[in-house]
Amino acid sequence: MNPPNELFETTYTYWLMVFTFSVCITISYAVRFLFGKTERFLPWNRVTAYAAALTLCLFAVDGLNLAHRELEAHYRLAGTVAVIATTMWLAWLHLKHSQTPWERFRRRPSAWLLLASSVGLVAWSSHQYQERLKPPVKKSLILGLAPGMQSHQILEFVALTDGNHPIKVYSLNEGAADSTDVEPSENGYTVEYNGSRIQRAPAGQLANCHGWVFLDGQYLISGNAVQRILDDNAYEVVEEAIAGDVIIYRDESRNIVHSGLVRGVLNDGTIIIESKWGVEGVFLHNPLDTPYSILFDYYRSPRPTNRVKIVPVDELPKDE
Repeated sequence: MNPPNELFETTYTYWLMVFTFSVCITISYAVRFLFGKTERFLPWNRVTAYAAALTLCLFAVDGLNLAHRELEAHYRLAGTVAVIATTMWLAWLHLKHSQTPWERFRRRPSAWLLLASSVGLVAWSSHQYQERLKPPVKKSLILGLAPGMQSHQILEFVALTDGNHPIKVYSLNEGAADSTDVEPSENGYTVEYNGSRIQRAPAGQLANCHGWVFLDGQYLISGNAVQRILDDNAYEVVEEAIAGDVIIYRDESRNIVHSGLVRGVLNDGTIIIESKWGVEGVFLHNPLDTPYSILFDYYRSPRPTNRVKIVPVDELPKDE
């Protein structure tokens, strides 16, 4: 499977081939600079030029992947054209200079550019080869509030259920540690996960999974508060999920540990879930492919939306 946002898959064997060609081309150019005066080197100059053109075409694959991965959608076409144009220009230079006499070849800056670019191909292909020999890195996912990420209650606002029960909402403190800087904790907040998922939105500390489902991603709320929302907002467990339903994950003690939304059901019955993983990103995944739990139920409410309204504290209904 290709890495996310890449057009073409390149394996370590692919880069080993590019590296081998690049080394041969570099050696050939070095020999030509030193001993290329004799006519017997002329056929090898042509072979070197054709090999260089082929290697550049192979190398261009990485440039296309880079343009597709790093550039925004409306710049990708320009990036693709730039990669192809540069490849064609360098290949043309190689072929052109295969016919250039030795005395003139050594004096031209473009000839030195070809030698330098060949050395660059050796270095980059070696780096890519070594990268693909490394085992896949398991990403540490922060599924809750780890040390250094303390939260505080928002006192000015609360979430209000349909049963007029206020729900405390929270926000991370100013300067809370970024998710990439937090060390793995021992309390279960951070896990190693290497399963299948499609990222839909980047990591963000504004909301956790429950806040993303019920508060439009504005705040964090606790798992205990989710049960109150389910009870007050007329949610009922359903056997067959449809788009718009809520999925609730529980641990073995029936505590709510995660929530998400059903985004669709495929023709073969596969259910697609979208959920925010703690302070990590928002992901599409199948119901069983999460680091939280394999115990879950689907919930449905007659309400038009899952959103719980946010009200100022001073506007809360008064007890009679």
